[in-house]
Amino acid sequence: MNSRKKEVERLATSELARSNIARPFIRFDMLRPSGKTVLEFENVNKSYAQPDGKTEHVINNFSAAVQRGDKVVLIGRNGQGKTTLLKALLANGPGVEEKDVSIDSGVVKWGHEAQIGYFAQDHKGSIQLGMTASDWLHQFDPQATKEDIRGILGQMLFRGEEGLKKTDALSGGEAARLLFCKIMLQKPNVLVLDEPTNHLDLESINALNQAIQKYEGTVFLVTHDQDLIEEAGTRIWHFEGGPEDFHITDHKGPYEEYQQQLALAAK
Repeated sequence: MNSRKKEVERLATSELARSNIARPFIRFDMLRPSGKTVLEFENVNKSYAQPDGKTEHVINNFSAAVQRGDKVVLIGRNGQGKTTLLKALLANGPGVEEKDVSIDSGVVKWGHEAQIGYFAQDHKGSIQLGMTASDWLHQFDPQATKEDIRGILGQMLFRGEEGLKKTDALSGGEAARLLFCKIMLQKPNVLVLDEPTNHLDLESINALNQAIQKYEGTVFLVTHDQDLIEEAGTRIWHFEGGPEDFHITDHKGPYEEYQQQLALAAK
């Protein structure tokens, strides 16, 4: 109920401010849906060698199955392995060309027709330098017309000549918005978003929140943004505990329900 009330308040204030605030328009479509089971993985393990020669186990024998339309939010303190898990799952991901994605052991199986749109935490590193924003974007859909590309760039507030800006000169926020342009152009049926709000202003975060809620595909989202956690997620993976008792709780329901369960358990 709270989130709906917040939304009404947000819309009311945005009506007042509409005249002078530039609003991005984010909308995630799919070329085609994935199969019913989007991802299954069993006993995934991932560890890192530390500078002192010891090995730190980050993900320990985690297993789950994710169905089409699940919107999984990964929550927990920084440094607990949320990005590591995403990269482990992407190691077998169709069409993912990211360095540093791998697992030590376990089985990761993506479902039929899964197509992934990936927003990395180090998102500036995902954008090739030495090109214009427009040319960089165009390579992901060579069939798109210049008008198509200009239209998508315009949705994300690259107006007029701004699409000709060199990728080397993009700010963190511009790089983030350009990556959303890429994902909107690709029309994937799975979104993997690792802290996508870090460089976004409030308007862009609100636009992203609405876009995720309306999206009909499957989402994996790492975020600390409370509204996104409460309003966009339908399932929670909570990373918790210390080195001795670390575990991931898989709650198959929204955050509010998970909070209620925790409160009952604490009584």
